[in-house]
Amino acid sequence: MATIQNLKKKLQVILSTQKITKAMKTASTVKYAKLSALYSDCEKYEEQCRRMYESFRNDINSVFSLKNPDAPILYILLSSDKGMCGSFNSELTSFFEKLLREQKKAPKIITCGKKGTDYLDNKKISYTKSYLFSDVPSYSDAYELFTELKKLIENGEISSVKIVYPKYTNMMVQKPVCEELFTFDDMAISSVEEPLFVPDRQTVIHCTAEKILVSILYKKILETALGAQAATLTTMRSAYDTACEYSAQLEMQINHQRQSQVTADVIEISSEYTMKEEE
Repeated sequence: MATIQNLKKKLQVILSTQKITKAMKTASTVKYAKLSALYSDCEKYEEQCRRMYESFRNDINSVFSLKNPDAPILYILLSSDKGMCGSFNSELTSFFEKLLREQKKAPKIITCGKKGTDYLDNKKISYTKSYLFSDVPSYSDAYELFTELKKLIENGEISSVKIVYPKYTNMMVQKPVCEELFTFDDMAISSVEEPLFVPDRQTVIHCTAEKILVSILYKKILETALGAQAATLTTMRSAYDTACEYSAQLEMQINHQRQSQVTADVIEISSEYTMKEEE
C-alpha cells in the first residue's frame, strides 16, 4: 500500500495537470468561439459567391480552366498545426494515405498545417509546397494558397484540384472528406438578372473568379481550424474531468489512510494504558 507521502506526491502531479488542462480548455474555448463567429460570417459570404458563380458559371470557369487532362491531380491537404486534439489528424492522414494508394499516377500535393507536413515527411512523400497558418487563419492565408494554386493552373501543371480536410459536423464530429474545388454544379440557385459591368465585363469576371476561389479556400481552411479547436476543446475537457476525478480519489485515499493511522495510534495508546493499569 502506498504511503501518505507517496500519495501526496501523486496528488501534486495530478493537481498540476488539472491546472494546465483547465488553462488549455479556457484558451481553446475562446479560440473556438472566435472561429465559430468567423466561420458563420464566411458561410454567408460564400453563399453570395455561390449565387454569383451560378449566374456566370461559364465565364468564371474559363478564367481558371484546367486545360491539361494528362497532368497529375493536385491534392490540397488541410490539417492542424498542433496536437492534443485526439484522433483529429491521425484519421485525416489515414484517409489521405488510402487516397494516395488508389492513384495510378503520382499526384501533386500542397499541405497546409504542420501535422500534415510532418506526416508526409515521415512517409517520405514529396509535396509541392507547405503552409503554416495561425490558430485563427486570416483571409490573407487563403489568398497566399490561392496564388500558388493559380500559378499551377495557368502553367497547365494539374488536371484537377481536390481538397482533403476534416469536414466539420459539430463539436464532437469531424469527418475526413475529399472534395473537388468547385462544388456548385448541383446547387439549385435562382437566376440573377444581367448586371451592369464596370469598368468592363472581362475585368469584373476575372476579379469575381478570384474572389470566389479564395472564398472557397478560406472556408475550408476555417472549417479545418474550427474542427481542430473543437477536438482540442473536447480532449482538454475530458483530460480536466479525468484529473478532477483522480485527484478526488487520491484525496479520499489520503484521508482514509490518515484516519486509519490515527485509529491505529489511538488503539496502541489505549492498549498501553490498559496494560499499565493491569500491572
